[in-house]
Amino acid sequence: MNRSLLRLVRIFGAGNPVIYKIIEYYGSAADACSELDKGDIRFLPDKQLREMVSFVSYDKIDKVIAWCEKRDIKLVNLYEKEYPRMLKEIYNPPVILFYCGALSCLENSPITAVGAREITPYIEKLAFRVCRDLSKNGMTIISGMARGVDSVSHNACIYEGNPTVGVLACGINYDYPKGSGILRRNIILNGGAYISELFPEAEPTREYFRGRNRILAGLSKGTIVFQAGKGSGSLITADYALEEGRDVFCVPPPSLLDRRYEGVSLYLEDGAIPLFNHDDVLEFYRNNY
Repeated sequence: MNRSLLRLVRIFGAGNPVIYKIIEYYGSAADACSELDKGDIRFLPDKQLREMVSFVSYDKIDKVIAWCEKRDIKLVNLYEKEYPRMLKEIYNPPVILFYCGALSCLENSPITAVGAREITPYIEKLAFRVCRDLSKNGMTIISGMARGVDSVSHNACIYEGNPTVGVLACGINYDYPKGSGILRRNIILNGGAYISELFPEAEPTREYFRGRNRILAGLSKGTIVFQAGKGSGSLITADYALEEGRDVFCVPPPSLLDRRYEGVSLYLEDGAIPLFNHDDVLEFYRNNY
């Protein structure tokens, strides 16, 4: 099944909901590919897409699969039991995921941590402490493997020898952020995983970051926003979480006049759950679930 699903992703692009319409219409990914090869163009509105069908052959997909196997890069599709349970419940989940490590830690009360890349010293200390203590209490921290809050969140778990999960906005073989190899190795060594819905060589783009954010929100029952200015990408993750009926926690800003926290303030005004320490998360879930 992975061959046909990967071929559809290559043709139509990762995160494209039309893939599900195609599978539903034809009955399976394999049948969809077969009909496309025969010249059915009802889902191919332009010449570029029609050319992609012939360009993306099964031989090319098989080479990608073999390449991944040699590098211990695993694949899991939406229809397999190993696929992350909570991610399966969102609108337009990734059809297939590339990953390194172990996904089993996502069964341990996952919680997503996001925030600014240009992190303030106050938030750096708070994010490390909160993520470390949540990790010590058995929760798996998910974040985006970028600079700032993301790396602090991952490293807080690694400090305790606990698993953490990173979601990439690029292919799993692309070094982003540059020099991320050490973090990736530490994630694996501590029983976690890093994942991507993109083909291994894909470079990061604005569109891919947005797609990554829906996965960040979808993998967990709640999202913590540690620091975000108005218009921050972290708030896109929070929006996805709210759309899916998940919980959003926000750290109250140390100063209402500091624009680096302006986005967080807006979410708190709209009813986000204030977070001062890790107990706020633990008690919320004890009382509500």
